[in-house]
Amino acid sequence: MKLCTLAAFALIASSAIASGPATSGLATTGIATGPDSSRTFASLSISTGADTAWVFIDTVRLGRTPWRSDSLSPGTHRLRLVETDVSSWLTGSIVDTVVLSPGEERSLRYTFERWVTIITDPSGAVVRIGDSLAGTTPLVLLARGEAERGPILVEKQGFEATTVPLSAFQGGISRTILKKIWQPEGPDGSVTPGDDAGRNSLRLYVVGGATLVAGVAAAYFKIKADGRNAAFLETGDPWQGSETRRLDTAAAVALAIMQVNFALLTYFLLSE
Repeated sequence: MKLCTLAAFALIASSAIASGPATSGLATTGIATGPDSSRTFASLSISTGADTAWVFIDTVRLGRTPWRSDSLSPGTHRLRLVETDVSSWLTGSIVDTVVLSPGEERSLRYTFERWVTIITDPSGAVVRIGDSLAGTTPLVLLARGEAERGPILVEKQGFEATTVPLSAFQGGISRTILKKIWQPEGPDGSVTPGDDAGRNSLRLYVVGGATLVAGVAAAYFKIKADGRNAAFLETGDPWQGSETRRLDTAAAVALAIMQVNFALLTYFLLSE
């Protein structure tokens, strides 16, 4: 009996020694080692300069720029960058396709095209960028940076020229109130309008006065014509009839002059 028990113990011990330690098979299970283990993924860095943008890869939002990942799977990825400033309807986005190889490290830099709107009071001002004419306000244009394109200059006849820096755009919109040009103080200390403003005021006074005078003359001649016509109907005097026709013609001419001057006055007032 003792011999059988000893034989059984000996058999178990020999089997344990032959199989080795029980933990030796757990050290490498599911773990990649060696110099090629990192080459199963790709690295990607994305920057957008001074602007900050949301990063979407394959429709998944992963963060904001500057952004980096060292665990992207190789292959083709669809990249979309969206500006974080949502206060402007001019906010843009960038869409690109990126193909990555195993172990590749790539850095990408993007620049957003900035659309801005220039509004002036009064409108119709000329906008110049550097030496180029951009258009008249209100104006939507693509701003590529002051250092590259030059300063934005706003000009209108009778008003002071104004430089609009890109830093003045709030939400992509710049609102500028133009200042009228004034002459230096006169001898009595009063401030008078500039040459252009003075000429504009003078023509308004002249046309307005001519309209008033022509209207008064038309009314005067028409009243006189009605009086002569009444006398002609009462007496039948041919001279009264001739005077009636002459005064009616003068009233018609004065009325036409008044209408022309009134049209000019309306045009000048609307163009101010």
